[in-house]
Amino acid sequence: MKNIIQFLPEKVIQQIAAGEVIQRPSSVLRELLENAIDANAKIINIFIKDSGKTLIQLIDDGIGMSIDDAKMSIQRHATSKIEKTDDIFRIKTKGFRGEALASIALISQLEVQTKNKENVIGIHLFVEEGKIKKQIPINMLKGTRVSVKNIFYKLPARRQFLKSHRIEFQHIIYEFYKIVLAHRNITYRFYHNDKIIFYFKKASLIERIEEIFKNKRKNLASIFIKKNRILVEGFVSVPDGSMKKGDQFLWINQRCVTHLLLHKKIIHAYDGFLKDFKTASYFIFIFVDSSLINWNIHPTKKEVKLEEEEVIGVMIQQEIKNILFNQYKVKNKDLKNYDLFLSCKSLKKDYLLNDFNNKFSETEQVTLLENWFHNINKSDSDIFKNLTNELYDYVSHKTEIKTLQINRRYIIFVLNNKYTILVDQHRAHQNILFEFFLRKKNLISQQFIFPIKVNLLKKESISLNNIKNDLINLGFHLYICNESVYLYSGPENIHQNMLVEVIQNIITYNFIKGEKNNKKKLLQVISKSASIKYGTKLYPEKMKCIIKDLFSCHNPNYTYSGDPIFFVLSKNLF
Repeated sequence: MKNIIQFLPEKVIQQIAAGEVIQRPSSVLRELLENAIDANAKIINIFIKDSGKTLIQLIDDGIGMSIDDAKMSIQRHATSKIEKTDDIFRIKTKGFRGEALASIALISQLEVQTKNKENVIGIHLFVEEGKIKKQIPINMLKGTRVSVKNIFYKLPARRQFLKSHRIEFQHIIYEFYKIVLAHRNITYRFYHNDKIIFYFKKASLIERIEEIFKNKRKNLASIFIKKNRILVEGFVSVPDGSMKKGDQFLWINQRCVTHLLLHKKIIHAYDGFLKDFKTASYFIFIFVDSSLINWNIHPTKKEVKLEEEEVIGVMIQQEIKNILFNQYKVKNKDLKNYDLFLSCKSLKKDYLLNDFNNKFSETEQVTLLENWFHNINKSDSDIFKNLTNELYDYVSHKTEIKTLQINRRYIIFVLNNKYTILVDQHRAHQNILFEFFLRKKNLISQQFIFPIKVNLLKKESISLNNIKNDLINLGFHLYICNESVYLYSGPENIHQNMLVEVIQNIITYNFIKGEKNNKKKLLQVISKSASIKYGTKLYPEKMKCIIKDLFSCHNPNYTYSGDPIFFVLSKNLF
């Protein structure tokens, strides 16, 4: 009987290995750019034809290679970056595996022209199927020219899986962006079908971001952290009401990577500031000791493992939160734009606010407002206790409450001409929903014409099944099938547009069957996900409704996590 298990032919082994490194034309460009950067190039010219399917050519003025080195460069596992095992754990170059040119040579018609300063002449290699078919001496300047023609030309099955010219070109541009944002001391010229598309000279990071993404500086805030062996710098976006998809880039030691944990830490710093995390932009560089990084976990080096990733993630998240909170300080130049007290007709006749207007100059008003936000988390608990009943009576019996929204974050109203009350709209609504679900029985559900579908991972499906009965009791009628959940109805006080976000946030938690804290944790997730976000414009009727609902709560003072919901500013402050 013939054996079933056999050794693969060498050619098949090589093509499988090449497929791990070279997935599409953009993979070729990435590897060639990394080689040029490692060669200390100062000028790089890129020529693309037919979105890389016909030609990807890169010319650099780097150190070049000798004739022998050029021949060795197309062999598998031939590298100048590693000599011993310890070097694997101290990678400081872009390339190190020694598979780039070897993999490219197996799936294309490759030409390499190169010369270093020690040699009088250079070498021109013609390579097909990983073998040198022809070599000729040439006269050229120091540097390297690599031409990759007809990618996957002898692998029609692979070639037919390439996408359209437009999509493949988008992938090429994305890889190009990741390099030019990180290595800004190089001059780049980028041509496509003989037309110049990009010309980048040396630039700072903010200048390069503006060149590529047309971001205005006012929408980006700089981030800088230096602690022990960790340096973090870059820019993050400040919410501006835009609903466009953001640009999200993370570099570790100048290599652009995908790091799920750090990405989650970064975007969740925007909790309460954004409705959709996809609209957040960040350009963050992390520099750590190379001994703390393991690059050897992904064939294309797109993923990385850090020893102190949780610590780094928390540091970045906290710094972004500080940046975002600081953006809400009222500045002198912004006062007239907000017209906080000068032009609000509904509040202009109110004694306290009108008195504030008449009593202080514009500069003094700004100073007082800045003090509000500076001391915003230092509310007096004694005032809370004494005022809660008074506030409840006030909002219960007052038919008309005059309100004003500040920075789309706070609701402000005046209590009996004695106190100015500043209510955090997100925390207030979060508390209202939490107590509603905690105390309400026989919840009414809103039925959907078509079920809402949310895709699940296997472990998420298990976690959701563990709390299925709790969800049904809260008004979520759902059906879990394989790797999807279908939602047929939801609680009437949660808008249908919010339900996908609510379910997606629920499945990020690992709920254990029978766990006592499941319901409390579930209520916290639902109330936080479904509550009004910072940046949401509220109309007077909605603000009045929030105030009345808040002070009807059992505990209107603090959220379940202990954050103050409203802030009391006494008349004496003015």
